[in-house]
Amino acid sequence: MQSSLSKLSLALATASFAFPSTLIAAQSSNDAEAKVERIAVTGSRIKHDSAQMATPTTIIGAEEIAQFGVKNIAELMNKLPALMDGIGGGNTNFQNGGNTDNAGLDLANLRGLGVNRTLVLVDGRRHVAGAADTAAVNMGMIPVALIERMEIITGGASAIYGADAVTGVVNFIMKKDFDGFELDASYGQTAEGDGDKTDLSLSWGTNFNENRGNISVSASYSDQEEIAMTARDYANKNPAFATFEGQGILREDERYQALSEEGLFYVPNQDYLFDGNHAAPWGGNFPAIPITQVSGAFYPIFADDPIQPFGPNGYDTYTVDRDSGETRAFIAGKNCTTVPCDGGDGFRTSESSTLLTPNERLMVNLAGRYDINDQHRIFAEAKYGKVESAASGQASVFHDDNFGPLIPISIDNPFAPQVVVDALSAAGHTEAALAVVGMGVRSTTSRETTQFMFGGEGELGDYGYSFYLQYGQTNGDIYNQDLLLSKYYQALDAVDDGNGNAVCRDSSDGCVAFNPINNLASQEALDFVAVNLHTEEKIDQFVANFVLDGQLMELDAGPVDFAVGIEYRDESVKSTPDELTQTTQTLPDGTVVGTGQVGSTSGVNVESYSYLGVTDGGFNVAEIFAETLIPLIDNVTGIDSLELDLAARYSDNSITGGATTWKTGLNWGIVEEVRLRTTYSHAVRAPNISELFSPEEVGGGNMVDPCHADNQSKGPNPANRMANCAALGMGSDFQSSAEFGTRGIKTSGNKDLKPETADTLTVGVVFNPTPNLSFAIDYWDISIDDAITTYSATDILGNCVDGSALDDKYCRLVTRDANNQIINVATQSINVANFSASGTDIDANYRLPLAEFGELNFNLKGTYLNKRQFQTNVEFPEDVDEQAGEVGTPHIRGLFTTVYRIEDFTASWTMNYIGESDFDNDPAEGEYPEWFDNKVSAYTYHSLNLNYRANDNISVYAGVDNLTNETPPALPGLNTGSLLYDGVGRKYYAGVKIRL
Repeated sequence: MQSSLSKLSLALATASFAFPSTLIAAQSSNDAEAKVERIAVTGSRIKHDSAQMATPTTIIGAEEIAQFGVKNIAELMNKLPALMDGIGGGNTNFQNGGNTDNAGLDLANLRGLGVNRTLVLVDGRRHVAGAADTAAVNMGMIPVALIERMEIITGGASAIYGADAVTGVVNFIMKKDFDGFELDASYGQTAEGDGDKTDLSLSWGTNFNENRGNISVSASYSDQEEIAMTARDYANKNPAFATFEGQGILREDERYQALSEEGLFYVPNQDYLFDGNHAAPWGGNFPAIPITQVSGAFYPIFADDPIQPFGPNGYDTYTVDRDSGETRAFIAGKNCTTVPCDGGDGFRTSESSTLLTPNERLMVNLAGRYDINDQHRIFAEAKYGKVESAASGQASVFHDDNFGPLIPISIDNPFAPQVVVDALSAAGHTEAALAVVGMGVRSTTSRETTQFMFGGEGELGDYGYSFYLQYGQTNGDIYNQDLLLSKYYQALDAVDDGNGNAVCRDSSDGCVAFNPINNLASQEALDFVAVNLHTEEKIDQFVANFVLDGQLMELDAGPVDFAVGIEYRDESVKSTPDELTQTTQTLPDGTVVGTGQVGSTSGVNVESYSYLGVTDGGFNVAEIFAETLIPLIDNVTGIDSLELDLAARYSDNSITGGATTWKTGLNWGIVEEVRLRTTYSHAVRAPNISELFSPEEVGGGNMVDPCHADNQSKGPNPANRMANCAALGMGSDFQSSAEFGTRGIKTSGNKDLKPETADTLTVGVVFNPTPNLSFAIDYWDISIDDAITTYSATDILGNCVDGSALDDKYCRLVTRDANNQIINVATQSINVANFSASGTDIDANYRLPLAEFGELNFNLKGTYLNKRQFQTNVEFPEDVDEQAGEVGTPHIRGLFTTVYRIEDFTASWTMNYIGESDFDNDPAEGEYPEWFDNKVSAYTYHSLNLNYRANDNISVYAGVDNLTNETPPALPGLNTGSLLYDGVGRKYYAGVKIRL
């Protein structure tokens, strides 16, 4: 017995690129001699005699996937217009506080409404999640060599597949009954000669017992080399908009003049105020204070010694030249405001980060099936996957005036540059201060996925059945390189041993003197001060599913098909951070803070020390579901066919209780060539384990303090804001240190969360005028209520002071010190947000036969995003963040592919189009320069793939991605690239495929 699914798979694999699902179905129905057979398609569990469904579905077959030249399916997914804002394991851009723990993850995000709202399936079955803090599936664990096709439902499908399918489903259909041997090997690198990538896959399968059984095994290996941010000049720059002298400006390369990767030296000169010999305005002299301590007692220390109320502090600034390594006078940039300048010396936030993450992936799949008889089949699968990746980010310790103590460099310090020693001697001082970036953060991730499945399918009388039992597990080991502060400060205190050698003043525990200047610390010193913080993750998933399908009755218009089923799912997560990051202490006032033993848990003061906690939780859910397809009218004037699709699911979640989802759809074939389709569905997404069970912990993050002088005139009601800030003790000239760096954010899950709900509408038309042309256009609208979100620290700070009076329920979440500087802000997952999005999708296909000259195939997938709104602040319901048309979410995206085939040669050209967008949909007056039109130009990059089949067994292929070497826009947040804008540049690849 050959299954219906297998036969459909073969048909789709043969014609998937030339025709979309709608055209395939139309051609099948036109074949009068073909056996009418009931088939299963994504978006329905009903087996029906047509693939024409009411729900819009995009199908991309193995041949089309190959023409994109991708070896990680996420690389193709991120090009599709319906997806955006996901997490990409390859190009994650970890500057500015990005989560380096995400390295190696590829998560899909349909409509940009959150990766937790897109359900990824494999052969219609759930897959274990990729990381502890999300329910999303890591698509990097889906082996490309085994994908027969992928099907994307760009509408709600919770009634069919359960929670997480709020915005849609991505279903990967894998190859079955593989017979023979196949090898696919390729190599690629960028036009800059870096980012080398090697891919190898091997597949073997055989039929046995007169084809009643099949067993196959596949293994694939991929190795992607890293590209640092500094490898691309355009990416390593740090463009930033700012206000200078009351005017908006663009700093083309913003640097922070209080800090340096190589080192800034503040050297007291003869005018140094704090030597005990300079008169103070209040009488007597300024006290004698080492320059490393001046900022804590009096004035900040910045590279250009700014004029203070009583004159310059009296120091000169030197820096290490990044090219020559020589120490020279500091060169300030242009358009400076306190700390940041445009160009000059200073620190770029991105220069220690990763542009393209390294990835090493290994996957092994074993599959088998056996036909017991003509009515019953059993099958089993086992898979193992491992991905290792890494990413670098900003250092956990900064030695500057804001984040950490300046390092004292005495005149006899063996690491002190001679120019600094000479300057100290000439001025009669003995100690300079060093501002420098500490050892950079480096995360190394290793995630292993194992999954086992046993199932069966067949016929019980007039009905079909299918079942499966599946267990999956993901184990993650994340190592974060950090500084053990006690050893670090011990190693920084270096002295000369009398023979010109640098040693630790305190040589206990095998201390090795650490040279903090120009990244010249020895490996032995790095090993002494470094600590690898180990986080362990374990995710378990068990799924049991049974479906019965068949026909309920016969109507005049045809049979009423149905499917009913039950499903049980049990999921659990445990994530255990390193013990050094879990430890806490209680301050005299009862405040619980971290111990600050490592750099990433230290802060400006003890009150801001952070800590992490163990996530340990789980839930189970039992579900019953049903679906029916009712033919209403058939073959009358104006109605070739009219079908009603109904589905419902009841879920009993052990944490959130019962919930019902449903769907209704109408499929109207006006004539054979024209079909209208519409669906309306009500979806429910239960909170995931991280949202429920994340422990209370404190970390660092950026936030906007509304009481900062420049921000008091902003907000929904500036008068309220100014009055409330004054009531808190902050005047109109208050300078918040939160504007110049990160502050603590206290986060936690919430066991009282309830499911969020969504309503989805789709309306579309499918037009197949000829066998060679098809066109589908679908309007979609998604509205999510009670969405699970976490108030940002900025929102909480604003809610505290933006009302008619101080709002205590938000103000009490903000902890400030005696000087009103923010220590931390507490946040929690809650059901408060409302998200909505709407737009129109187009999928057009045209095949142009060229007789003896071959044929051309054209495909256009496009999306017009009409709206994407986030209303996250229930205190101000009129405050809606409209993102449609803004950078990252342009109104128009398109993917246009042209394929030319002639005999054994195939050439495909792909154009990925990102439409023009506004940089900011809601710009404040004067925020940007007058010359800036608030536009980000349209962006298009092209790819070319060539394939030649030398004989029945061997094919060779080569390609170029980003053929014209397009660089991302030179604007803030864009110049490093993203999932939309290519930050790496032109890439070449070539390979060979052997089939025996």
